Amino acid sequence: MNQRTESAEGTGRLPAEKKKCVVVIPTMNEAHTLEDVLDRISSALHDEPYEWSTLVVDGRSEDGTFEIAKRKASMAIYQKKKGYGDALRTGFLYARRVLNADLLVMIDGDGTYDPKDIPKLLKPILDDESDMVVGDRLQAMDEGAMTFTNKAGNKFLSWIVRVSLDSDVRDSQCGLRAFRADLVESMDLSTEGMPFATELLVEAQFAGARISEVPVSYGVRKGRTKLSPMRDGFKIFGTVIRLVRDTRPLAFFGFLGLIMGLIGLFFGLGVIVEYIKTGTVSRVPTAILAALMLLASFQFITLGLVADMIRRLRKRSYL
Repeated sequence: MNQRTESAEGTGRLPAEKKKCVVVIPTMNEAHTLEDVLDRISSALHDEPYEWSTLVVDGRSEDGTFEIAKRKASMAIYQKKKGYGDALRTGFLYARRVLNADLLVMIDGDGTYDPKDIPKLLKPILDDESDMVVGDRLQAMDEGAMTFTNKAGNKFLSWIVRVSLDSDVRDSQCGLRAFRADLVESMDLSTEGMPFATELLVEAQFAGARISEVPVSYGVRKGRTKLSPMRDGFKIFGTVIRLVRDTRPLAFFGFLGLIMGLIGLFFGLGVIVEYIKTGTVSRVPTAILAALMLLASFQFITLGLVADMIRRLRKRSYL
């Protein structure tokens, strides 16, 4: 590890040698891979010009992971709660507020990602071309590194993120990424589990960050995976829906209002036709349903307009 001690004054236009980079590694029972990951990080960053350190955030492992981290990593702490997202959020805040980091890198402790890719992720940020760089595993994935179900689910969720949130990132679930540390102060990160990767990406975009993507390697995981494709897939999908609601409220509530309005018109037209022909309304429940749907449509659209105004004010406060 480099031993420079210059104090960082924010990312700004500081030369690379004055920047402080912290590699955050969330762990939970990774004793069989963590030491190798830390050694490979050291080898990958040994000749880089910036000061760097490793921060292991452990979920109170029971296999000796934390002891390895204390012995091999620059810093090791326990996370506050539970879950992948909470571990990363804890690490980011600690690195930013305690270690005064200018640059943050997140990488898993299970050995699936190659630390040699870290300098490649940091280069666009150091060149002031990007604020966040996400890894793209889909171009250089080892055989058997991801099951067909996981690969299909990842592509589907990434497609939803691209279409719904107007993002260009092809691999929105990649756990290897780098970004400017000061972005942490502009992002409202609350997810504790696997959907954190999606939330981090969307919050960075919402904060006006320039986001790019570079190809990274992805290998076969050693040991048992903690990811449940169905359970975590539904959680991630739910997070995407929530983030669409928060970041594009007019489109979200406007769409719901449109659906309600069409349903109201579908039932209401029959009632109107009947009234024109007979002068009476025999289907009172249908008329009430139509009125309620149209009222709900109006309320959803109004809510979307108000929420969009709040979103614009919030975004303006970041600029």
